[in-house]
Amino acid sequence: MISVSRLNRFAVLAILPLMAVAILAFSRTGNSRAKVQPPREGVLVVASLRGENLVIRDLQVGGPASMLALSGPPHELLAAGGRLYATLGRGNAVLEVEPGAPAVLRSLPLDGEPHGLALSGQDILVTLDRARALVTVDRATFAETGRLDVGDTPHMVAVQAGQAYVVLSREDRLAVAGSTASVPTGSLPESLAIAGGFVVTGDHDARQLSLFDAATLVPLGAVRLGGSPVRVVSVDATHVLVSLGDTSEVVVVDLEAKEVTRRLGVKPHPDGICFSPSGEYVAIVSNAEDAVEVFEVRYWRLALTLQAGAGPGACAWLPNH
Repeated sequence: MISVSRLNRFAVLAILPLMAVAILAFSRTGNSRAKVQPPREGVLVVASLRGENLVIRDLQVGGPASMLALSGPPHELLAAGGRLYATLGRGNAVLEVEPGAPAVLRSLPLDGEPHGLALSGQDILVTLDRARALVTVDRATFAETGRLDVGDTPHMVAVQAGQAYVVLSREDRLAVAGSTASVPTGSLPESLAIAGGFVVTGDHDARQLSLFDAATLVPLGAVRLGGSPVRVVSVDATHVLVSLGDTSEVVVVDLEAKEVTRRLGVKPHPDGICFSPSGEYVAIVSNAEDAVEVFEVRYWRLALTLQAGAGPGACAWLPNH
């Protein structure tokens, strides 16, 4: 016959594993519900198209945003060497900005609607939508040092290993600047990114990404998105983040698997995407609600929402100095 005391010991031993499971489950639930810490790093800059200014926030220091008035609506932003560069489409200029002041340091007139920006060594490459040109600007002198005719409406440019790739929006093509190499994309390519060995175009009207081998331009297929891509940004060598302007979503795309692996609901008409200097946060700009949503990347939870001027588009997130 089993004694009462032995029965009690058996009961305790049986309950202990269940308690451990319950504690672990509670711990995980608590972690998932823990308040997300807002970022305390870097300087977040948003280009305000309708406001014709830059909205600048030092997230490490906190406090209100600074606004830098410009001579036209800013389209694209590029951070390099602690400075910020901005294209003014209707203003027909590219600017060099000191975000800490903030102040415009230098302005270079470029007729033909400057739009895309990319860094190539010590040079800046600028696309001119209406001039069929890719312009090289020396950062030291801030002067034009070269110009190539690359095709109709060279909207965006990206550089890898000294090679410049340009999307020609009205030709539905991806071209390599300074060569005859080009390949067809989907309809109306407006965005461009390089991730590892992939060159990726965001084809707005085709609602897809077109993938190409960076070394050979061999087509590697397409990824249907279920929405129109506005901007494509590299996450790592095999993944990109894409804002879909007409579905209020940002999606993560696995380039090797050629599939969307995550959909994140955001405010309407998402546009600009920029990662924090640490890579732990990402900012998503809402053109419709004049706002920026900041998510922590590990679990894709909302950490912060900020106002961002009138009609915001591109963004850049610079490290603190």
